[in-house]
Amino acid sequence: MPRPRSADIREGLRVTVVGSVINVALVALKLTLGVLGHSRALFADGLHSLSDLVSDLIVIGGMLVGSRPRDESHHYGHGKVEVLAEMTLGGVLVIAGLGIVLDSVRAVLKGSMEAPLAVVLPAALLSVVLKEWLYRVTMQVARRSDRPVLVANAWHHRSDALTSVGVLLGAGLAILFPAMAMVDALVGLLVAAVVIKVGGGIAWEAAMSLIDTAPSRDYMSRVTDMIRSVPGVRSVRNLRMRHVGRLIAIEVHLGLDPEISVREGHDVATDVKRYVLERDRRVFDVLVHMEPEEDSVNGGQ
Repeated sequence: MPRPRSADIREGLRVTVVGSVINVALVALKLTLGVLGHSRALFADGLHSLSDLVSDLIVIGGMLVGSRPRDESHHYGHGKVEVLAEMTLGGVLVIAGLGIVLDSVRAVLKGSMEAPLAVVLPAALLSVVLKEWLYRVTMQVARRSDRPVLVANAWHHRSDALTSVGVLLGAGLAILFPAMAMVDALVGLLVAAVVIKVGGGIAWEAAMSLIDTAPSRDYMSRVTDMIRSVPGVRSVRNLRMRHVGRLIAIEVHLGLDPEISVREGHDVATDVKRYVLERDRRVFDVLVHMEPEEDSVNGGQ
């Protein structure tokens, strides 16, 4: 039996708050040691962690507002607030990646760079360990609760871990071979490409949800089979779906026996709605239209 959504929200908020506390510490550590340790890459990584902190606040706000029930002004609830948060989060990732690119390009073009100090290495290593742990924990919660905004935030943690790996390698080479101090900036360019790609993908998927892009054909086929299995349903026609935040609203026309009563037809429609809602927690609502099967021209869908 699926867990109550309130439990999923609490778990999502809990892991996000833990991540934000860790991000506060990492921002302070990276920015400070980036300046003191003469590492442009670590300082840029600190800015990336700062974007992580901003994304945590976006996720927390999105989940709190998005979980509100429907009201007189929002008949379909507030779920799309979460999608807006997800799209904003993707944009933050892209901006952070572009910022790293610009900073690294300036350093390379300048051509005179001071080799970083060894103190940057433990900071980068600590970031790799903590951010990878946050990625795994957040992704586990995201999969249990089926919240794309948490998936997005988990990938934000992973991108920060990858950035820190680049810092670790680049700074390590620059410390061992001072003549290769420029590697500290070049590695930043490579990692920034990953950050931009992840952020762009997250923002794109959220935008597709906002413009009511239908779920995949496989998912629609599974729902069709689910509806057809309900006793009394002869055909499934004009199945339509759209996203309401992280949830899905369904509209479907049922071909029913033309000889049954209105009450019997209503009971079949009620059974279909209950059956789908009970077996797929992603479904927000099911709007059912009833039609006599003999009027069908194209047959079942």
